[in-house]
Amino acid sequence: MLFRLLRSLRKHASTLSWSALACAIAVHFLVSWMAMVWLGEDKLSSPEIFPYFYATVAFTVGFGDFSPSTTAGRVFAALWLMPGGIALLASMIGKTSSVLADRWQRGLHGKRNYPKMEGHTLLVGWNGHESQRIIDLLRQEPGGTVHEIVIVDAMLDANPRPDHARFVKVGSLADPSEYARAGAVGARRIIIDAPTDEQTLAAALALRAAGAAAHIVAHFDREESATLLKRHHADVECTTPVQAELIVRASQDIGASRVALEMLSIADGATQYSLVLPGSAPARRYDDYLSLLRTRHRSTLLGYATPDAPLTAILNADDDAVVPPGATLFYLASRRVDAHALLHAAGVQAG
Repeated sequence: MLFRLLRSLRKHASTLSWSALACAIAVHFLVSWMAMVWLGEDKLSSPEIFPYFYATVAFTVGFGDFSPSTTAGRVFAALWLMPGGIALLASMIGKTSSVLADRWQRGLHGKRNYPKMEGHTLLVGWNGHESQRIIDLLRQEPGGTVHEIVIVDAMLDANPRPDHARFVKVGSLADPSEYARAGAVGARRIIIDAPTDEQTLAAALALRAAGAAAHIVAHFDREESATLLKRHHADVECTTPVQAELIVRASQDIGASRVALEMLSIADGATQYSLVLPGSAPARRYDDYLSLLRTRHRSTLLGYATPDAPLTAILNADDDAVVPPGATLFYLASRRVDAHALLHAAGVQAG
């Protein structure tokens, strides 16, 4: 009977507004206090004691340090204060659990919005096992920092990784207005890996149209699709499958495929990173940065890219090549190197 009563209270509490529930609690509290005053419960009715007594009754704690001293007070507490307090508390708990359950269900099915979120990673499109692997790799990022991940997809009915990512279900990956729900403008980085090249292309164009300024990586199965996107947005970094290249390289040079995979690994050990030099950095020779990274940070400089072509790497450059301000350095290291730390080391060495 108690279980049925609580279930009924929870059901009715879910349809009761918070303001109505607050008013009911306030009325019950005031009526109980005035009745204690009228019944001569002077100790209980004092402003500093009654709120405490009311709370212990409603929460069914009943410490026993304060209780009615008159027969009428005890009868009133038994017939009004205790049943009403407990019922209102159960209603509050029921409504809270209902709100939390609804919130969880909305998040699970992608109906929640995150327009003000910042610094997160957007994973646009869901490509089965490959997307699962991407999330696992993102969570292994060196340094122990795990950024929020938001999955955006039009086909999923529920969040496939509710323990590690949020989910926003959209009507179409090609609709720019849908990406505001996922906080695309404040995203730190965006990965597009849709099941088809057409969906990936449409998503990339829609994200730029929506005002997303973050670095976008779009994965295509065909080089032609990547080339088409680059014609419209040269700043989007496009990737394509490289299995054939790895197979041929491994056949030509023993162990080359393993080296390539190790350089792309984000687990422990040496891996490939990049850093962008500040615009205030002086122009320096390539061999200056080569020496600094090796001696100060035990890192190997692989190449650089100029500010006007940040996605075009110049590898194994000449020693006297000039690296301009704002250039991107690509290097191999066991951990990331801060650009300011590198420039500070350059100043110390130059001095």
